[in-house]
Amino acid sequence: MRRLHEEFSEAGDTKIVIIYQKEPHVGTMAFRNIRQPENFDQRVKLAKRMKDEFEMPMDVLVDTMDDSSRKLFSDLPSPVFVLDKEGVVRDKFPWPDQEQIAESIKKIRQADASQTSD
Repeated sequence: MRRLHEEFSEAGDTKIVIIYQKEPHVGTMAFRNIRQPENFDQRVKLAKRMKDEFEMPMDVLVDTMDDSSRKLFSDLPSPVFVLDKEGVVRDKFPWPDQEQIAESIKKIRQADASQTSD
């Protein structure tokens, strides 16, 4: 995600934001020594730790303990939504595949550029 942030944020027309929800990887991979937060303060601390350890330059918003954004957007563990500048969802992916996201952003930029040149 850091590469996407660096590639697309410089132009000022793209913002990448992470919404930190219930940690889907507790006890596995890089999170094998992590326990699921029991309250909001613990979730905020874990989100900050994740942001720091993975050196993520983008904003990280922390969801409420009932994961209201998950209920609103999707019940997938790591969904990605690509919105245009009006806030309309233009693409949705079940996982943060950087190549798919990059292609989606490029297509939106091309569509926007062709609309402004008409």
